[in-house]
Amino acid sequence: MREPGREFTPQQGTPTSGLFARDLGLSVAGRPLLVGAGFAVAGGRKVALVGRNGSGKSTLVDTALAIAETGHPPDHVELSGSLQPGPGTVVAAVRQDVQLSFTGSVAEYLDLCAGEASQAWNEHERWSEALGRGRDDPEALARYGAALEAMTRLEAWDYPARRRQVLEGLGLAGAIGGREVGSLSGGEATRVALAGVLLSPANLVLLDEPSNNLDFQSLTFLAGWIRSSRASLLLVSHDRELLDAAIQEILEIDESSGRLLSFGGDYSFYAERKREAFEAQLKAFQGQQQQRRRLEASAEGLARRAERFQQTSQNDFYRAKAARVSRAASAQRSRVRRQLSAAQEPSPPAQPRFAVQPPAITSGTVVRTQSLGFGYSGASLFAGLDLSLRAGRRLAVVGPNGSGKSTLLRLLAGELTPAAGMVERVPGLRIGHLAQISVPEAAESALEFALRRADAPADDVRAILGKVLFGDPARLRAADLSVGQLRRVECAAIFASRPDLLLMDEPTNHIDLPTIDMLERALDEYSGAVVACSHDRRFLERLRPDARLALQAGTPPVYSSDL
Repeated sequence: MREPGREFTPQQGTPTSGLFARDLGLSVAGRPLLVGAGFAVAGGRKVALVGRNGSGKSTLVDTALAIAETGHPPDHVELSGSLQPGPGTVVAAVRQDVQLSFTGSVAEYLDLCAGEASQAWNEHERWSEALGRGRDDPEALARYGAALEAMTRLEAWDYPARRRQVLEGLGLAGAIGGREVGSLSGGEATRVALAGVLLSPANLVLLDEPSNNLDFQSLTFLAGWIRSSRASLLLVSHDRELLDAAIQEILEIDESSGRLLSFGGDYSFYAERKREAFEAQLKAFQGQQQQRRRLEASAEGLARRAERFQQTSQNDFYRAKAARVSRAASAQRSRVRRQLSAAQEPSPPAQPRFAVQPPAITSGTVVRTQSLGFGYSGASLFAGLDLSLRAGRRLAVVGPNGSGKSTLLRLLAGELTPAAGMVERVPGLRIGHLAQISVPEAAESALEFALRRADAPADDVRAILGKVLFGDPARLRAADLSVGQLRRVECAAIFASRPDLLLMDEPTNHIDLPTIDMLERALDEYSGAVVACSHDRRFLERLRPDARLALQAGTPPVYSSDL
């Protein structure tokens, strides 16, 4: 994470602030990611970048940031063509792997990000306080006057209110301003970094998967900020609600060609255009196939006539005619092959799928809690929780960050011991637990990573992974896979285990849109019980839960159920 607000060094050939690419090529370790790409993110336009995990989205963001800081792409990236900012571009960014190295408090970090606006406010407060203590010397008056002018010029009068609004909007407690940045959890650090970007004077904002640590309220706030901001935006996100609420254009990295495809609209527009394009290709192919069948039928008819003449006629004339008919049939067959050789069957992008098996337990209650309670460091997350989940039923757990959703899943899985009450599981219950974060061991393969999560034969798991990774999982090092690819491996391994109860903690975090669709289709097939924590509204709609549990730290759980 870099401090936002740093200005790109302008280069010639760009008319305004923003980010511009012409004939851009990006490669990593000799593998082309982008070929001949062109785009413009300028004039306050809100643009999203989508594509499969590993297609190069984060590489493009990282390259833009490296050029901002050093004027050169990262050492591991080979760049051709042009990727440059326009004159006067001020960039602020949040990368997917946020690491805040700032030494000081959160408030000091946010003041640094806000730049001149915070400086003007602090100067105003300093000299206003000095004058209030009776210091009416000329220097104090001059400094106060200069601070007033700066406040007006920078529109800084509402800076404290804006900072408070951003912190509250992103679900950060009011007291967090006094905490040291080094004491923040990973999720808190991500939201503080995002707060710094939203407070910065940037006119170009780059956000790489900002929604992974945001709850419903924070996502709504972020969407509103994007819509109202005058800054240009390049957003990498899988959150379909956010893409529909705030985006004007979608750029898709076509992994097969390395080209950037532009769709002028939100996610729903993009999805509809993709569907229409495939249906048009399919219709054209079906027409070609019908023409092929007609031509082949005609050629076959000619061949039968020639064969009949040759077998039945003793007349030289008719035998010669049969030979001509046979040559005509052969020529027509050749013409059919030539006409159809260029007609390729349209096919969707490679469509992996999770192999879903039926659970062993198909009736009765699989897990229930009685007066369940838990907390950390003397603070209660929830207490008195009574719930019962039957086989095949689905429970959605919602609530703000820090309300205990992940803790509840760990209690249901038996990974934590309740502070109060009890958790009962049916004997023999097979549980698949998809946690938020899983870190592979340094040298293990993707297959070994999966086998630590799958209670299934190695050959079966290897075959299943081959359908979702497009490579031999025994030869792929898990540490070399992207977070989204690892998530895909975990999902495949868990479904391979034939769980009776599936516990899913923010399952759509880090994965690409095609994998989200693949997961949702797998859940449509899955007939076991599900408990899912998610901030992805569309995922929860597709899950179709039978009950909802709303958690809020320190308050009684709200459980609505027809289970």
